[in-house]
Amino acid sequence: MSNELPGVAAEIEALIGLDLTVKLLKARGGTDIEIPARADGSKLAGIIGVKATDALIRDLGRGRITLPCAFMRGQGARRHDAREMLRAGKSVREVALACDMHQRTVARIKADLDAADADARQGRLPL
Repeated sequence: MSNELPGVAAEIEALIGLDLTVKLLKARGGTDIEIPARADGSKLAGIIGVKATDALIRDLGRGRITLPCAFMRGQGARRHDAREMLRAGKSVREVALACDMHQRTVARIKADLDAADADARQGRLPL
């Protein structure tokens, strides 16, 4: 296990591996999913494949589970990726192109990160 995924996502990773877990979370993170009785033709198998779905059915059983990690989908995922790239030293332009965002949006994210860093460096006055 990667020890980076929370809750049920870590359990899923142990069963189907990190790559398929990330694929599932990118598609459905932050939502409820149905683990079907049979994998063939299921929506879940359409995302992670029949073999991985069979593994979830076998070990977790049929039913509904709530997936964490909504940040891995859509705009939240792009913003998360943008923050990570900016922290790694990438330029605003590079991040905008890689994350399919406007440069102004990335510049605002960078300004927020810079402000947070400045706040963290600010010392406290003794009172």
